[in-house]
Amino acid sequence: MKNDFPIWLKGTTILFGVILLFFVLSYGKFILMPLAFAALIAMLLDPISSWLQRYKFNRVLAILTSIILIAVILGGIMSLLSIQFIQFADRLPEANAKIQTMSSDLIQFFESTFNISPDRQIQFLERGLETAINKSGEYVSTVLGATTSVFTTLGLLPFFVFFMMYYKKMYRTFLHTAVDGKNDAIDSVIDSVQTVTQNYIVGMMTVITILGILNAIGLWIVGIDHVLFFAAFAAILAVIPYIGIILGSLPAIIFALLFTDSLLNPIGVVTVFAVVQFLEGNFITPNVIGSQVSINPFMALIALVIGGQLWGISGMILFVPLLGILKCVFDQVEALKPYGYLLGNRTEYPATEPAPKNSDD
Repeated sequence: MKNDFPIWLKGTTILFGVILLFFVLSYGKFILMPLAFAALIAMLLDPISSWLQRYKFNRVLAILTSIILIAVILGGIMSLLSIQFIQFADRLPEANAKIQTMSSDLIQFFESTFNISPDRQIQFLERGLETAINKSGEYVSTVLGATTSVFTTLGLLPFFVFFMMYYKKMYRTFLHTAVDGKNDAIDSVIDSVQTVTQNYIVGMMTVITILGILNAIGLWIVGIDHVLFFAAFAAILAVIPYIGIILGSLPAIIFALLFTDSLLNPIGVVTVFAVVQFLEGNFITPNVIGSQVSINPFMALIALVIGGQLWGISGMILFVPLLGILKCVFDQVEALKPYGYLLGNRTEYPATEPAPKNSDD
C-alpha cells in the first residue's frame, strides 16, 4: 500500500525549506559568496590544471600555475584599462569650460521654460548640495565597508580556489561514501555540473570579447577617444543583466557630451550601445552560450531578481549559473526530475521519460 504524505505536509515542508534557504543565503553571504565565486573559478581552471599534470607537473605546481596564469591575464587587462582610465582622468580639467557653458544653458532653459529665476535655481542646488554633504558620511562609511569586503574577498579567493582544486578528489570520495550505491549517479552529476559551468563561463568570456570588439568598432566610427577603455568597460559590465549596459555606457556618453562639440557624437554613442545590446540579446548570447545552462528565461529572470536582492550585483552574476547547476542535480535525481523540467527551456516533457500523470490519485 502506497504511503504518501498529505499534500499539506509536503507544501509546508517545501515552504519551510525555501524560507530556511533564503535565511541562510542572506545571513551567510559573507562566506557563501566568495565560495561560490571560488567554485566557479576552480571548475574553470580544472582543465588547465589537468592538462599541466599530464605534462609531468605535480598537482600543487599545476594548480598554482593555473591560478597565476589567470591572475596574470586579469592583471594585464586591468593594467591596460587603468592606463586608459588615467589618460581619461587627465583630460577632465579640460571639461570645466564645457561644464560651465552647459550649466549656463541649463539655467537659461529652466528660466525661459519653467519661469524659474537663476537665484531660485541656485538656492535649490545649494539645498541639494547641503543634503548630499550631510549624508556623505553615511555614503563614505558604506563605500569603505564595501571596499573592505571586496578586498577581503579578493584576498581569500585564491586560497579558496587552490584548496577546492587540491581536494576535489576528496569531495567526490566523500559523496561516494555518504551516498552508498549511487557512485555512477554522483559521478554523472559532478561531470554534468562541471561541464555546464565551464561552458557557461567560457561562453560569457567569449560574449564579453565579442561585445568589446563591437563596442570598439562602433565608438571608433563615431570618433570617440579612449575607445579601448570605454569599449572594454561596457563589455565587462554587460555580464550584469539589464542594468549592465546602462552603467557601462554612461562614461562614454558623458565623455561625448563634455569633449565633443556636436550632439551627433553622444547620439552616435547611444546608438552604438543600443545596437550592440540588441545584437547581444537576440543573436550573440543565444548562439554563443546557447542552451549550456538550459534555464528558461522566466526562471532566469526570477534568479536575477532574487540574486540581486540577496547578494547585490554579485548575486545577479552568480545565481543564473548556480540555478543551472541546480538543474543538473535535479535532472540526475529521479524524484527531482520534474523540478529540473520546470527550470528548463523545453516546453514538452522528454520523450524518453513518461510525463507525470495529471490526476488526483
